[in-house]
This record gives sequence, C-alpha cells and structure tokens, in this order.
Amino acid sequence: MRRELVRALSLVSVAWLAAVFIAVAIGVRHEVDELMDGALQEAAEILYGLVALGNSSGPSTAAGSMLAPPHNEGLVWQVVDERQQVVLRSQQAPSSPLLPAFAAGLSDSPLDWRVYAMRLPAAGQALYVGQPVRDRVQSRYKATIVVGASALAVGILCVAWLRRRIVEAMKPLQELSLQVKHYDPMRAETDLPAPSREEFQDIREAIRELGHRLAGRVQGERAFSAHAAHALRTPLAGMEAQLAVAMKEASDSARPRLERTREAVHRLKRVVTSLLALFRSAEELNLEDIDVEELMLLLPVESLAVHVDPGCRVRGDANLLAAALANLLDNSSRHGARECWVSCRTEGDRQTLTLTDDGPGVTEAQRAALQLGLDHATDLDAGGLGLKLAALIARAHRGKLVIEPAPAGRTGLSVSIVLWADGPEEAGAGSSPA
Repeated sequence: MRRELVRALSLVSVAWLAAVFIAVAIGVRHEVDELMDGALQEAAEILYGLVALGNSSGPSTAAGSMLAPPHNEGLVWQVVDERQQVVLRSQQAPSSPLLPAFAAGLSDSPLDWRVYAMRLPAAGQALYVGQPVRDRVQSRYKATIVVGASALAVGILCVAWLRRRIVEAMKPLQELSLQVKHYDPMRAETDLPAPSREEFQDIREAIRELGHRLAGRVQGERAFSAHAAHALRTPLAGMEAQLAVAMKEASDSARPRLERTREAVHRLKRVVTSLLALFRSAEELNLEDIDVEELMLLLPVESLAVHVDPGCRVRGDANLLAAALANLLDNSSRHGARECWVSCRTEGDRQTLTLTDDGPGVTEAQRAALQLGLDHATDLDAGGLGLKLAALIARAHRGKLVIEPAPAGRTGLSVSIVLWADGPEEAGAGSSPA
C-alpha cells in the first residue's frame, strides 16, 4: 500500500513538474521577448531625441560610426538616408543597413537582427535600433534554465517531504501488521494491543473476534481428537490381549491371519499414541538435544534393519519426533522395504533428519502429488495417515516434510523431516500443529 501511494505520488509529481517547466518556458519566452522589444523601442526613442537635437552630425570616424570608448554593445543603431545608405552608426553596428527596406516598428532582419525602425525629422532619414537574435535566444535560454531549475528543485523537495509524510503516516499500519503477524488467539500474551490510531480500532476488533472463533474451533477439535484417542486405547489394548490368547489356541492355519490382524492392531496403537503425543504437545514443545541413535532403540522396529549415522543429533521434542519416525518406518516396512538409513544435516539453525529406505519407491508424478498434499494441510486425500502425522510434527517444529527420490545407487524413497526452517527461537512455546 505504501509503495503504491509513493509510486502514484511520484508519477503525479513528475507530471506536475514537467507541466510547470513547460509553462514556465513558454511564459519566460513571451516575457523576455516583450521586455527586449520594449528595450529596443525605448532605446530608439532616446536616440531619436538625440538626433532630433542635432547630435546626429556630431563627431564620427571615417567609417561613419560615432566616437565612443570601447564597449560591448547590447544594442546597435544606424541612421540611414532615403537611398538606404548608412549615414551614422554605433561602433559595433554593421556598415550595411540592418533592414533591406524601411519598415516601421519591430521586425526581424534577414541578417539575424531584431530591429525597431522609425522615421527621423530629417527628410528621408530613418533610425534603426537592433539587437542580435543570438543574444535574445541566449537570454531566453538562461531565464528558462534558472526558472525551470528552481521549479524542479522545489518540486523535488516537495516530493521528498510528501514521501516522508506518507511513510510516517503508514507506520501505524505497519505496526498493526506486525502485531497481527505475531497474534496467536491460543496465547493470551500475544493479544493485540490498543491501536495507536482510532481508525484501526474496528480492524483490531474484527481480527480479535475472528481469532477467538478460530481458537474455539481448534480447542473443540483438539479436545475431540484427544478424547477419541484416549477412548481408542483401552479397546485396542483389549483387542491385543484377546489376539494373543487366540493365537495360542488357534490352529496352525488360522495363526497367519491372526498375526496379520495383530500387526494391524499394533499399527493402530502407534497411530493413536502419535495423535496423543501430538495434541498433548500442541501447547508447548519440550525441546531437548536428541541422540537419534538412542531414540531409534526405543521404537518398535521389528522387520526393518535401521542404520543410523554416528553422531546424528537434532533438537526438538523427543516424543513427537519418536512418533514421526515410528510412522515413517512403519510406512517403509509396509511398502516392502527391508533396510533404512537415517542421517542428519545441520545448516545454521536449520536441521534435517532424513530417512532413506530400499523399497520400491514411487514415480516422479506420484512423488510430486504426495509432496503437494503434504504442503497443503487441507488436502487429506494425498498421502497416508503416517505421512500426514509426520508432516504435522514437522510443522510443529517450524519445519516441513520433504519427499525426495532415493540417492543415486539406491532404490526406494527419501523422506526428510526439516526442523526449524525459520529458526527455533521463533517456535518457542506456542506451536500449533494444525
């Protein structure tokens, strides 16, 4: 908004300056011409008086010019007779007539003179007073430059002043934008302060009301999800116990089906555990330095050989990252992977935890569709629940989940959990996964 206002003001100011400059140039030209024409006429009238008193026959040189000390003549004059012969002239006046034929009043000479002509009392004599056209043009040019430069300088100062005023006037809006950026309706300490300008009061109240509505919905969804997860844990534990007893009593032909059912129950329990960890940590992340190799030892990895790079460490919430890793490893196992390699990379505050498996992988089109679904949290159809949970956990750590092809020489898929893409100091305590 500020850039648009400044740009518009600058364009209008430049157009205004150009119009003023043109107007000044036209006005100065007219005024200078008028002034110089008046000077010519007045000089002619003075000389007319001198000649009429008989001074025209005063001392002169052999060339017919009046004696005078050396000087620069801005105006020259001539007295011509009826044959258009120069009888008397000023020192720097040409020896030939300024006009080819007498024409009373102001006129332009073919020899680039501006001439004022008038008759003298002596029979057949005329007085010519002239000024070089180049002197008039130079004077006009100088006047235009001086006035135009003055107008331009004033205009530039006005533009700078107006721009400063616009910037100062926009500061309260910038402050409000910054406050809204850090406003979290789930945290009372980020509530919007009273606006510095009265016209922003309605905007502030509208934003706060919208935030309260959103916070109410999030709290309701959070409470329902947590309650549902708690409600599922007990029946799942009972199902697992019943399946364990059934496997002991079942025939050999029924045991494989019961084993697959038990694995499904195990996966569902891990999902429920991940959901509980996610919603419990929604209010505050329990940040700590995590040894990924030690964390992997706590995860239920049964049919997958996991290789962790030595010294692989990240900073985050151990419970959440354990849930994310468990879901990603479960995905790899269910899609036919037998081995998985885990590595860490740190670039400033940005940390990346990458899992690469030896499964069948996906096509580039499938990978792009999965990534698009993870980048848009509202797209619930793209990707499995395990990937969605891992993406939510990454966002809770101010990061994201990135799916890439496996490195050269390997089959399968690489999934990277990017942590602190914006720096951990911004995540602090209040990071909502939703």
